[in-house]
Amino acid sequence: MREHDGTDSSGSTAQFRAFVDRSGGPEATQAWTMAAPRNRVAMLSLAVIGVAVVLALIAFLVIG
Repeated sequence: MREHDGTDSSGSTAQFRAFVDRSGGPEATQAWTMAAPRNRVAMLSLAVIGVAVVLALIAFLVIG
């Protein structure tokens, strides 16, 4: 747990705000503006579902 030493933490808040203001320019790539192609998302979803089905079958064979 952090101890409070009586220093003013507004300096680090100001640094954070300056960082956010500086990184929000048009040249910055924001994570929420990135988009994956639909076919890649569908392929990954199918792979995850396929692995889940295989694991479920293995679990059924081991338990049953």
